[in-house]
Amino acid sequence: MFSMQEELSDKVPDWANMLGDIVRCIADKTRSVRYRICMSAVCQSWQASVLDQKLNFPVCLLLAEKEDSDQRCLYNVSEEIFIELDLPEIRGRRCWGSPFGWLVTCGPDLEFRLFNPLSKASLPLPSIRTLFDYKDEQCSDIEPDFWCTFYLYKVILSSSPEESGSDCIVLAIYSWRYVAFAKSGDKAWTRIDNMQGVDAIYFKGSVFCCRHNGEIFQCEDLYGAGPKAMKFAPPPTVSDLTAKYLFVLDGNLCLACREAPPHYEDEDEGEDEWGEDEDEDEDEGEGGGGEGEGEERYLYLTVGFYIFKLDMDTRCWEKMFSLGGNSLFLGNCCSFVINAVDYNGCRPNCVYFSEDEIEHYHHTGSRDMGIYNCENLKLDLDLEEVDASVLDGMVEPFPKSKDVQHLLLSYFSPPLWLIPYSR
Repeated sequence: MFSMQEELSDKVPDWANMLGDIVRCIADKTRSVRYRICMSAVCQSWQASVLDQKLNFPVCLLLAEKEDSDQRCLYNVSEEIFIELDLPEIRGRRCWGSPFGWLVTCGPDLEFRLFNPLSKASLPLPSIRTLFDYKDEQCSDIEPDFWCTFYLYKVILSSSPEESGSDCIVLAIYSWRYVAFAKSGDKAWTRIDNMQGVDAIYFKGSVFCCRHNGEIFQCEDLYGAGPKAMKFAPPPTVSDLTAKYLFVLDGNLCLACREAPPHYEDEDEGEDEWGEDEDEDEDEGEGGGGEGEGEERYLYLTVGFYIFKLDMDTRCWEKMFSLGGNSLFLGNCCSFVINAVDYNGCRPNCVYFSEDEIEHYHHTGSRDMGIYNCENLKLDLDLEEVDASVLDGMVEPFPKSKDVQHLLLSYFSPPLWLIPYSR
């Protein structure tokens, strides 16, 4: 006679032993990032099946950390919902996003690490101390937060560090906008001589860097004796004051220029656009940039973009008026383009942008984030000269949900774009 336990075991499906092909098929049909993460957490065999396939996760916005918490929220751009992840590994660390599922992090220990928030995989990078002579500069008394928040400007990944055949290079822009590179396992960062800029990208075997005015420099031989950059292309016709972002579209090196003029706001306006009292977020006598009660303060708010494509043969810039069916993501991450049709809910021909200037972030908080429709590029406006009323409505606030507004604020690690991958 069978026992009750044996009888029940005959009736309960053996989910753990479901064929991997079936698990992967179900996962591939599931467009919700929540369900995919839950599937990988069912058991080891399911996790192995899910990790064995590079699933098409939606683009997410990794929000700021909660106070005194290991929880971080991923805001799903496609479904406009957010899920919580337990990520003690990045608590108190500044992070930069990527489209490869990996974050670059740096914390009070002054150590860089590559980290995958889904698989929890972690890879070492050289210490920030190797970017400068710690003892000679007599910097030992400076708080560690300074090095992560203000000394580091941007960190960029060339590819996924675990992808087959990948030769992942990490680029760091730091101090006076110097550029250095490293790979996981290296002992120190290598500075590229004569290369300074506000953004960099690894493209067709070379590192390209963009200076504040849009001038492009190239370093072809990273591993030669003393890698050095040479001027490659003149700047496009655009203001030096626009923020610059390099990205690749259809095999072309492109440049997005973000126009964000200062906007003056009276402190007596009281509540912000989400109905929250701004004064509650400011310490008395600090954090307001020195403004007194009732005085104006300035906010840098994006009003539009200029986009250019570089002809690699003539080294001339061509102005672009559309991204076609693509969406561009830029901000506190390496800029990337996706085909909107492959990512349910993403808008084609749009720029999704987040705040990435730490200096500006202290003034604007979460305000300079949104979606810019590139149909406006066809108007060919001079964004510095056009009347403000014409620009009104060109940028749509994002995300709109009041549930996440308190998670957009972080003075050392602003929200960032990420396409999660489980490997």
